Amino acid sequence: MKIKKIMATVLACAVIISSLAFGLLSAYAETVTITDAMIGIDIVKSTVGYDDNVWYVYTPSKTGIYTLYGLSDNLFATEAYLFEKTEDADGKKMYTQLAYSNSNPNYANYEGAAKRQFCLQYRLIEGVTYYYAAGWNSTSRSGSIAVRFINESYDDTEIVRVTPSCSAELTWYTDGSWETDDSGNAYYLYNPSKIIQNMTVTVEFADGTVLTSGVGDSTVGGYPITYTHRQSEVHWYNKENENYTANTLTVSVLSKSADYEVNINQSALLNVTGRVTDILDGASVENARIVIGSNTVATTKSDGTFTFAYSPGTYEVTVEGDSVLARTFTLKVDAVNVSNNNHTEQPIGVVTVNYVNDGIINGRDYAYITGTLSGSSQKAAKSEFASYTGFEKTDYDALVL
Repeated sequence: MKIKKIMATVLACAVIISSLAFGLLSAYAETVTITDAMIGIDIVKSTVGYDDNVWYVYTPSKTGIYTLYGLSDNLFATEAYLFEKTEDADGKKMYTQLAYSNSNPNYANYEGAAKRQFCLQYRLIEGVTYYYAAGWNSTSRSGSIAVRFINESYDDTEIVRVTPSCSAELTWYTDGSWETDDSGNAYYLYNPSKIIQNMTVTVEFADGTVLTSGVGDSTVGGYPITYTHRQSEVHWYNKENENYTANTLTVSVLSKSADYEVNINQSALLNVTGRVTDILDGASVENARIVIGSNTVATTKSDGTFTFAYSPGTYEVTVEGDSVLARTFTLKVDAVNVSNNNHTEQPIGVVTVNYVNDGIINGRDYAYITGTLSGSSQKAAKSEFASYTGFEKTDYDALVL
C-alpha cells in the first residue's frame, strides 16, 4: 500500500477515565477485536447516537504508526477516541486517553474518507493492547458506522529528516527571567513555550512516508516530540546584539533531530529611561534594581540612571536594592508619544538606609531627618519618609509616572 502525505489530527492529552465509566459505555455497544487480517478492510457496525460507541480492540504485532479513520456519510460527523489500559497504585484498572479526533483535514489522501469523519493516527507499541471508541457526534444520528484500520509505517522505517516550523517569535527581555550562569554572570533565560505551542513538526521517512504534527502537538503520528536548549551555556540574544551567536532550540523525534533558530524581536519594544535619587538630598542611587513582575529589567548606574526596553502597556514597577527601601509605582510604556517614556527629568525618589548607617529604617532615621533639615524641606522629607515607614499615612507609592 502506497503511503501518502498525511497530517496527524491527534490531540494528545492525559484524561483518565475510570473502569466504571468505561464499562458503562461498553455495555451499550459492540466490541470488535481487530486482527492483522482486518488491516485495510472496511469494518461496518451499527451504533445509535452520541456515546453509543463501537469499541475496537487491537494488539499490534509490530511497533509502528497505525490509523483508524471513518468512512461514513460526510453529512453526519463521527468522532473517535484512543485509550490504553493501565493500573493505578492500588491495582485498579484505569483507561488513559491517548488521542481524540472528530475531523480529517487530509481526507482526500484516504480512500473513501470524508472531511467530517475522524482520523486517529498514533504510534502503537508491539504487544500493548489499545482500545478505540468510535461513534456519531450527534445524539440524533443512528445507523452503521464504517471504519478502516491501516498501518502507515513500522519503526524499522528509518527517519531521514525532521523539519520544525513556527510563526511565533519571542520578545526581547520579556518572555523569560534573569538567571545566573555557572560563571556567575547574569543572563536572560528565555522561556521557549511560546515557540513550542506554535510549532509544527514534519517527519520524513526513508520509505517516503511524511507525517506532520498539528500546531503545538506533543507528538507527530504518535511519536513524541522533544525540545532541548543550552541557554545556560550559549545565551540567547536578538540578532542585532553584539553577543549574539545562535538561539538554538533542538527538536527531536526518536533518533533524528533538527536545530530551530528562535527569533527574538527587539523592534516590538520601546526604550524606557529614568533616574533614581535619594528622596532627601537628591543624590543618585547606584545599583538599584528596576523590577517588573519577578524580572529585573535594569540596574541603575553610578548617576542613578537606567534604561530598559519593554512592550507597550501599563505595569507595576518596583525599585529595590540592598540600600533601598522598596518602592512600587505604576509605569506606562507609551507607544503613541514615545517621548513620555523618558523619566529622567522627574527622578524616582527612594528612601535609603544611609541616614543612620545601621541597615535598618526606623525612628533613628526619622530623627536624623528632623535633626538635620528645617522648614519646608524638613516637612516634605518627613511626609515622604512617613509613607515608607508607617509613621504617618500617605499615599506616596500610588504616584504615577
